[in-house]
Amino acid sequence: MGGAAVAAWMLLGAEDGAGGDARPPASPSGQQTAPDPGPSSPGPTSPSPTPPSPSPSTGGGHTVVHNENGFSVAVPQGWEPSTDETGSGSFYRRPGDRSALLQIFRVTESSAMGSCTLLQISSDQLKANPGYRQVSIEPTAGTGCELVYEYDSSESNGRRRGMERIVTTPDGRRWALLAAGPAADATTTRANLTAALESFRPD
Repeated sequence: MGGAAVAAWMLLGAEDGAGGDARPPASPSGQQTAPDPGPSSPGPTSPSPTPPSPSPSTGGGHTVVHNENGFSVAVPQGWEPSTDETGSGSFYRRPGDRSALLQIFRVTESSAMGSCTLLQISSDQLKANPGYRQVSIEPTAGTGCELVYEYDSSESNGRRRGMERIVTTPDGRRWALLAAGPAADATTTRANLTAALESFRPD
């Protein structure tokens, strides 16, 4: 089995020092694409460029951004790409706050291996993290699957809950979208994952 997806799923325990295996460095995170400024209006004084229009909003405090790794996705307003990570894919966090995150990456394993099988392998490896508990693993629409789990995390000041969903896009590729945050605020983590899933579009 290829190691890319499992290494990425194992990311969430890395910040607490759980597990001593080496992990691949994070891929370069994408940047939000800023629209070109509009033409300036003619006038006797020096024209000022029209301010760029804001990124599309999905409502509920999320903004759609484009990532250079080949997709668009909704992230919580104010969150930015994070490059200080020890896993694969693209990451978003609120600047200065590492208690929560959103991670997106390609699943590179063969489609012959089911999504729930991959997530169960991920869950088994995550058991190395302190206080790890698998909350649920369930099939979703089509060939998708979702894993929910918790573990002890200094970044989240206690328990952290992770929610990972594998989806298959119309072009046949599989992607994993992962949201994590304090277990005490699981409702917000679920909202972040839902917004990401509903807006996710590969290029």
